[in-house]
Formats: sequence, structure tokens, C-alpha cells
Amino acid sequence: MPMKIVTVAIPVVLSLLAGCSDVAPSAWGNANSVIVVATDSLWASVQDTVYAALEPRIFTVRDERTFEVTQVAPGAPAWSDLKRFKQILVLGTPEDPWVAELLDGEEVPATRPALVERTDVWARGQRVTTVLLPDQGAEEAVVQMLPELHEMLDSRFREYAVQRMFTSGAAEGFRDTLRATAGFGLLLPNVYRREVVDSLYVFRNDQAIGEQLDRTVVVTWRSGTPDSLTADALLAWRDALERPDNAEQVTQRDRLEVEPIEVPGGYGIQVRGAWSTPPGEFPAGGPFVDRLIVCPEQNRTYLLDAWLYVPRKGKYEYVIQMETILNSFECGGAAA
Repeated sequence: MPMKIVTVAIPVVLSLLAGCSDVAPSAWGNANSVIVVATDSLWASVQDTVYAALEPRIFTVRDERTFEVTQVAPGAPAWSDLKRFKQILVLGTPEDPWVAELLDGEEVPATRPALVERTDVWARGQRVTTVLLPDQGAEEAVVQMLPELHEMLDSRFREYAVQRMFTSGAAEGFRDTLRATAGFGLLLPNVYRREVVDSLYVFRNDQAIGEQLDRTVVVTWRSGTPDSLTADALLAWRDALERPDNAEQVTQRDRLEVEPIEVPGGYGIQVRGAWSTPPGEFPAGGPFVDRLIVCPEQNRTYLLDAWLYVPRKGKYEYVIQMETILNSFECGGAAA
């Protein structure tokens, strides 16, 4: 795999401010950027395996890396800037100088590989994870730790995405209202606008700082419970939706991901894919995550249609947010 080249733009004003204060600067970089500190020789042996484990793809409108991994050698010129990123992963033995300074004299674990974590080491809001490697078999030890490292990074990022989504607070009172008046439950951030047309419920958040960012969840239903659930039936219903915002969409069918799901009081299927604007209109598109849910006690079948428009930005964070909202759905107001 060819070596990645990453250009890092560091605002001069931040450097000047850092030099005039004893307070550490705030960490920068995206929450899903991971800076790996490792010798070039070790990295040459493990980089392909690390990329495969820590940068798994998710389908949005194309295969998108969930994380961005950048390697830097200890003492390399780029390290003085990269050391201020939010997430640092350090690989080495306790005897390596770049590892020893992070241990701060504490006792080295008897069994290695082992993880040691620190916060706010070179910047505020930063987390540094050190993988303590054995003196022999460093490459094998790195590979051994990769599943745990990915689970840790992904869990941390998902928590970050959900916290960001609920910065405005959770509309728990509105969820209770939906349970009582509409026959289903859904937990949304307070910032989402609400529009109801008959049995079509539209929840939307298009507030953004800078570039456009639209997040929409539509909930509707029909009476009856079908004998089987298919992606074709879900997509046909999706295509037939009369969207109050007149945002007509073309559902792409060349690549779909389908899986069964369960919800409180019901069951269904999820279909993940991509949408685009009709031919002749301004070209736009994005991912969608839709669910067809059967609620037997209500004799209802629901369609949940969640879609994003996030041009020129990674979409993994917002897909997590959409899935979190969909996961809160309840049939008939059943307790989650």
C-alpha cells in the first residue's frame, strides 16, 4: 500500500497564542483522525494490517473510511504539529524514549502488549493511547491488539457523535406526546423541527455552521401487517412518499445493504443505500437508512425514512446519529 501523504494546515495565530500562555492549546483535528507514532521500520511491517483494521469502510454514497490513520515517526519534523491532534496512538516498548515519557515513572505491566491511556498530554481535549510492546515480536503484538483498539476507537467515536447530536438536549416530553397521540415513540434532539401532515411525520434539522448539513427523519404507517418484508416493498413505499418539502429524490438501487432488525414491540428490516436528485435538477445526493417495521399489536406497518445531505464532508458521524434516532423507535409507545 502506498504511503499516505497528509497536509496539515496549522494556523499561525494558534502557535503565537500558545507561546504566550502556560495553558496548553486545545487539541485539533477531526474526532475520527488517529495519529500513530511508530518507527518507520515497525510501520513498514504492520501498516497494511493496521489500515485494514482501523479504517474499515462504511457505505454512504460510496465506500468511506470510518477513520483516518496517519503515521509519524518519533522525532520527525511533522510530529511537532501532529502531537496536538485529538487522538494519538503510540507504539513502542517501555524503553523507547517516546514511550517512557508517557509512563511517567509508573510500573510497567508484567504482561505485554498492554494499553496505557493519558489525557491532555500535549493539548487540551486530547487522548493518548500507548500500546506497550514486548521486546521481541513487536509486529505480532501490534496485530494482536488491533481488534481491541478498533472497538475502543469506534465506541469512543460513537459516543462523541451521539453527544454532539444531543447538544440541544433530548426531546423526551415530545416522545411522550408521540406515544400518546401518534401511537409510536421516537427520541429526537430538541433542535429538530416537526411537521405533521395526516399520518406523515417529518422531523428535520438543517442548522449548520458553514457548509450545508440536512438531516431528516420521516415516519409514516399503513394499517395491516404483511406476510413478508422485502427491500423492494420498502423502496417502493419510499419512492411514493409525498414529501412536504417537495424534495423529490431518486432512490439508487445499484447497491443496497439489507438486514433484519428488532424493535420494542415489533420487528422489521433495514435498507441502507443512496439517493440523488432527479435528472435535470441541481446534482445532489446522500445516504439514506430506511426501516420497514411491523407492530402486530397495533396492526400497523411503519416506514422510517432517514436521509442526509452533507456535501463535501465525511458522513460516518451523521449516519451514526440517524441510526441512533431510528434505534429509539417504539411500537405503540412500548417501554424501551
